[in-house]
Amino acid sequence: MENKRSFLLECLTQVFIKPRGILKMSQVWLPLGLILAAGVPMDPGVLLKKALLLLVAVLSKGLASILVNDLTDRDIDRRAGKERWITSIPLPAGTAIPVFLLVLGFLALLEAGGDLLVFASFAATILLGMLYSVKPVRFKERGIRGIFAYSLSAGILHAVVPWALFRPGFLLLPLLFFVVTADKLVQILFHQIADFESDRAEEVESFVVAAGREKGGRALRLVLKIAVIMDAVMFFTILFIIKENTFFLWLLGAAGLLGITASGLFVSTVSKKLGASTALTERLPWTYSGLSYVLFYVFPPLLFLMLSLHEPVVWVLAGLSALSFIGVSFNFFFYDPKK
Repeated sequence: MENKRSFLLECLTQVFIKPRGILKMSQVWLPLGLILAAGVPMDPGVLLKKALLLLVAVLSKGLASILVNDLTDRDIDRRAGKERWITSIPLPAGTAIPVFLLVLGFLALLEAGGDLLVFASFAATILLGMLYSVKPVRFKERGIRGIFAYSLSAGILHAVVPWALFRPGFLLLPLLFFVVTADKLVQILFHQIADFESDRAEEVESFVVAAGREKGGRALRLVLKIAVIMDAVMFFTILFIIKENTFFLWLLGAAGLLGITASGLFVSTVSKKLGASTALTERLPWTYSGLSYVLFYVFPPLLFLMLSLHEPVVWVLAGLSALSFIGVSFNFFFYDPKK
């Protein structure tokens, strides 16, 4: 009985608290917040329902992709000392869980009133996500195609699906898509560099293993420059969209500058003096860390707070995004790419 309780606790911890659970899908808060801030003419109750169902779909698909990857990498992860709860249960039951999650995602979008574009986008992100891990395609081991399959899947899930469901102005779509995709390209390259030795030992032909650590590092630096530019464009786009609300314009502007400055000080000074450096602070520049942190985690609760002053039901989204912000912030301080 005690073992079952321990397993359940570890399962819940990995899903809801640790960085490889639902917190990994936290990028969805920025597109959702910006889409609603841009103005979506809709009954408040309907808007909240669609937003919550969207979150169910995004989290279900994202978690399903992680679990499928864990199942296909179960032997590799065990040899590397990585513990995944999904691999501790019988394979048929483990396989049924991501299938259930994907069905749940489709049903959530159906209940939200999704149309053909919504379902086609959701199907596309599922297809790319599954082919990233599952043989015989397994993009994960197909060099540069792997990093693009992973990033495109995430960009479609976090940007295209929310846009297709709410249909704000079209100009938001390419901006949201490229910002999310660039961020995910940084993440996957960062992880492949961190896993270089173990992937090479296991003969996993990731992009970095195929190209070499030096070329992988150059690719990461190039993608980082693109991501910083895209994040800067997004930063000022958000300020432009809310320019009529003077108080929140100054609040978000101040929060952004404070967050970026604090990131720079922490990475360059505090973390080193306190011996609190992590792989994130050591390998990623503070400009990228600060901008992405502000955009994806600090801004969304503030955007929802601004909207909630006019539509009280949005307080629900403000509270949920604030919890996501707290969880992600906690994990940043204790980040270990090997886990």
